[in-house]
Amino acid sequence: MTLNEFNGLSHDEKLYTVVDKGVFLDNYVTVDIRMNLYSVDRFYVELVYDSELNQVVEVRSFKQGVFLDKYTSHIDLK
Repeated sequence: MTLNEFNGLSHDEKLYTVVDKGVFLDNYVTVDIRMNLYSVDRFYVELVYDSELNQVVEVRSFKQGVFLDKYTSHIDLK
């Protein structure tokens, strides 16, 4: 599946694809939200959870960029 194909899916289809094909990589937690990062084929998917609602409120898909920064900032690549 390509990033463009994934982006064309409905919200529910995206969630199913992440659960079925995604590999969990990391999470990022703040007071209000929790984000889980997954690898799906050759791109990343970030599921954003609302802590109060206890549900996924946003699905972000990307190959690189600023969305990855919060996950890589604690990794020493030296």
